[in-house]
Amino acid sequence: MSGIEIPDYVQALDPYKPGNQKKAVKLRENVSEIIALASNENPLGTSPKVLTAITEAAKSSGLYPDPGSSELVNLLAQRFNKRPSQIVCGHGSESLIAHIVNAFSDINTRVLTSVGTFAGIYVKTHKIGRIINQVPLFKWKYDLEGIINRIQTNTKIIYISNPNNPTGSMITKEEFEWFIARVPKNILIVLDEAYSVYGAQHENYLDGLEYDLPNLLILQTLSKTHGLAGLRVGYAIGPENLIDILYKVKLPFEPSIIAQKAAVASLQDENFVNETIRINKIGLDMLVNTFKKLDIEYVEPKANFIMILLDNESMVEKFVTHSYEHGVSIRNCKPFGIPRGIRISTGTIEQTEYACKVFEHVYEEIKNID
Repeated sequence: MSGIEIPDYVQALDPYKPGNQKKAVKLRENVSEIIALASNENPLGTSPKVLTAITEAAKSSGLYPDPGSSELVNLLAQRFNKRPSQIVCGHGSESLIAHIVNAFSDINTRVLTSVGTFAGIYVKTHKIGRIINQVPLFKWKYDLEGIINRIQTNTKIIYISNPNNPTGSMITKEEFEWFIARVPKNILIVLDEAYSVYGAQHENYLDGLEYDLPNLLILQTLSKTHGLAGLRVGYAIGPENLIDILYKVKLPFEPSIIAQKAAVASLQDENFVNETIRINKIGLDMLVNTFKKLDIEYVEPKANFIMILLDNESMVEKFVTHSYEHGVSIRNCKPFGIPRGIRISTGTIEQTEYACKVFEHVYEEIKNID
């Protein structure tokens, strides 16, 4: 038996369970494939321009990547009217969350966020022995006033996801300005804008890049609208002194050379992004209409997914399992702290149309189960 001592906070961790995991469920006879609507991925897959860039970049796989992701950073700086020194790239925004918690907190300080937000902030905080304080959602949105009231002298970081994953709710520009006026300047605000391109389609969207604050870091990712979920590319934008610190703690060669080249190509393919936005809007309208018809409670969606709310945890389990049996994978929100919730991503128009038929059938099925 090993004599290696494992810290209690590591022992207590649960390995991450992705939304699109294969389930030990017997599929119905007419189901030959699973439509993946559990992980907010881009249903269009990957841009042809990106695939070409990946093929070319693969020829350089024997070389180390540029530690500063210079080509990508310069392109982002030009796009957002920022200085390159204000940007750092990583293996997705989730990797940057880990670096931020590691760099800007210690065992004596606290991270503050909401119940029912992106599970990555919980995992990345707990895995290095940090303590996280959580404020309940209010009407399925961040309770900004509740967060302000929960601030303590040892609060070091406040994390906000906007639009929020998994609820799909959104903080407005006015709400955020009220909030930042009340947060002490020695507390770092992390504004995770993983769904920024989707959120920007809605009125009163909060664009964090409009604010130049000494205690604000903006996170964005190319996993969603740009179809790079499998390559893991995200970036943080903020004050130069904070970005300098992140360069000290991040892995020196992230993202990979292939990921960097793919990211540059994805940012240059506006047609792919525009088509992604177009089919997402159609898909959300279809899902909203379906759940209105079924009289199922839902949160008004502001990203590329919708969260519905069923009567109890048992009903959620049945709905998720029966949907999978019919070939549609969706996400139980219990790991996010919302046991009554189910998150459903948009697919292609054809996929979403099929999924809506499945949901109607499944809901009638489970309502009749004693």
